[in-house]
Amino acid sequence: MSHRDVTLRPTIDRPWLERAAAGDPVAHAFALWDLDRFPDRVRFVSVLRGEETTGYLLVWLGRPGVVVHWFGGSEEADALAESLPPRPVVVVAPEELRDVVERARGPARSYPVLVLSAPPTRAPAAEPSSGASRRLAPDDRSALLELISGATDLVTSGYPAVDLGREVVWGVFDEGRLAGVARATVTLPSVWILSGVFVHPSRRGRGLGHRLVRAVLADAGRAGVTVGLYVREDRPAAPAIYERAGFRLHGRRTWMDAGVGLEP
Repeated sequence: MSHRDVTLRPTIDRPWLERAAAGDPVAHAFALWDLDRFPDRVRFVSVLRGEETTGYLLVWLGRPGVVVHWFGGSEEADALAESLPPRPVVVVAPEELRDVVERARGPARSYPVLVLSAPPTRAPAAEPSSGASRRLAPDDRSALLELISGATDLVTSGYPAVDLGREVVWGVFDEGRLAGVARATVTLPSVWILSGVFVHPSRRGRGLGHRLVRAVLADAGRAGVTVGLYVREDRPAAPAIYERAGFRLHGRRTWMDAGVGLEP
């Protein structure tokens, strides 16, 4: 399919993606991870000028709704907009493309999102007293389920299905009880993507979130990987925790919910 001087293809050039990820591993982490591990749940649409890929859509066909990660600039925006899935859909795109997305798929509830990253540096270990953090093991499953029981935060929605024997989840403990968790939804050799950061409401305000994130960065430093994450800009408490722990601004995106009913 052609649009003026660009071409759309229902695939992604793997060698190009690997080169792009070498230059910006945080931006392309989801694409590489999903391409290898969830090929039946994702699809790609690439935009090319000549034979060179200049942008793509990563379409996650999951639940509770379709989520699209958009990579590319304004020059290819109209062409990629034509390939967006129909409503309901969530589109995570460069903030300057909000109008393009809404013209293509109608009005959307939008949220500003910061992309933060932390390079692999050695972080101080958390104190072994109240607020100690560590990787969770299969024996911690009952404590994890108890922690998220009744939670309405969207970030906890994936935890019931987590396999603690295979997936990377950290926990922070307060007075001997699990008080908060975080997980790496992407664990590539050069980058981890952190998500699902949750501290029980009754334990907030004690610095536990900071200790939890520092434990993640300590492990990342030992592994020599960068850690990236996405966080809402209009909720300043969360970015402040990450920045205090060592994260810095990597980029800005806009989360546009066109009928799904999800918040980041």
